[in-house]
Amino acid sequence: MVEQQTIEKLNELLKGERMAIQVYDRTKKLQQDTQVANMLNTFESDHKKHAEMLSERIRELGGDPEVTTGFPGMMADIMSVINSIRGPHQLLEQVYDGEDKGIHAYEERLNQLDRDSQVIIRQIMNEDHEHLKWFKVRMEKEKSEKH
Repeated sequence: MVEQQTIEKLNELLKGERMAIQVYDRTKKLQQDTQVANMLNTFESDHKKHAEMLSERIRELGGDPEVTTGFPGMMADIMSVINSIRGPHQLLEQVYDGEDKGIHAYEERLNQLDRDSQVIIRQIMNEDHEHLKWFKVRMEKEKSEKH
């Protein structure tokens, strides 16, 4: 029963990783700003790695990894396209918010997981924190360029 609960928690987190991949894949193609497009490409690769790590752990526990993002994923995808068209600042804000929510989702579930899963989650969270730092720097640059 504990393993099933762990599988469910990991699948919830996997959906978030798949949403991030979807958003980054779609928006990097729409970006006119080369630096932002390159950043989105790098972070998409990180999230693909995270999704694989989570999928592998789910399989180790005897579960089946989630492959869809559902309605929330569809809405995030639509908003990312709109914000990408509006410009780098709006897209960066949305993506920063998504990364931040993802970290909080990991933090909320961390203590509900077994030690092996916690090790994986901490590694993912560390990389996502690095993403947030980059977003903050870039968002500050966008603000200063507007003034």
